[in-house]
Amino acid sequence: MDAKLNIASLFKSEEELSETIRKRRICYDIEPYYNTTKQRQMVQIGYQINIYGTFPPADEDASPDDREFPRVLRDVRKIAEALSNTCDPLHMCEATIEDSNSITYSPDRKMRPDVTVHIPVFDQQHFGHPVDKRIEDTVQLAGKILEAAGVRKKKWEQ
Repeated sequence: MDAKLNIASLFKSEEELSETIRKRRICYDIEPYYNTTKQRQMVQIGYQINIYGTFPPADEDASPDDREFPRVLRDVRKIAEALSNTCDPLHMCEATIEDSNSITYSPDRKMRPDVTVHIPVFDQQHFGHPVDKRIEDTVQLAGKILEAAGVRKKKWEQ
């Protein structure tokens, strides 16, 4: 399948998308997404795609109060929205996108200051049922689409 990010109304061109990915050194990872049942048991109902972007290397004051923070968040969110808008192959159309209002640091990305946007991936019509093949296929395809656009898995290597 030759699916790619739906950038309509988010980026003017593929070149602008690529430039944003390089500028913000966009990375992603995927983690399990859990829900608690009425019996108070944890059940994995899906996955969460975390998309990370960072500040320019010269920015030493990276914080939520930094005037660059809203720009980084905007750029990372646009990538998340493009993925969410890639409806046909993913069945993720207009998934809930959660912004983080903080900065995180991960050894995976050499402790760079990251701004994160989260996309939960689960069956929105039948909320709460355990992960199935369709959900696993969706999240795998989402990773392939992100990587095809130039987004790196886990970390940005130069």
